[in-house]
Amino acid sequence: MGKRPTPKKRRAKSDGNRHQAMYERKQLKKLHNKLNSPFCRIAPPKDKAGKALKGITRIKA
Repeated sequence: MGKRPTPKKRRAKSDGNRHQAMYERKQLKKLHNKLNSPFCRIAPPKDKAGKALKGITRIKA
């Protein structure tokens, strides 16, 4: 007859909530740091109309 496995410690019920809160806090800090970085700035809007005009090579009459 084999040995019985050792009983594992039970996690507290609130541990899952704390885990989620820590994850969210970490993500918020990461985003906040990224916004404050000099290398991260808002991308300029694309000039779609000008780009469309450039794409036209010939005009059908």
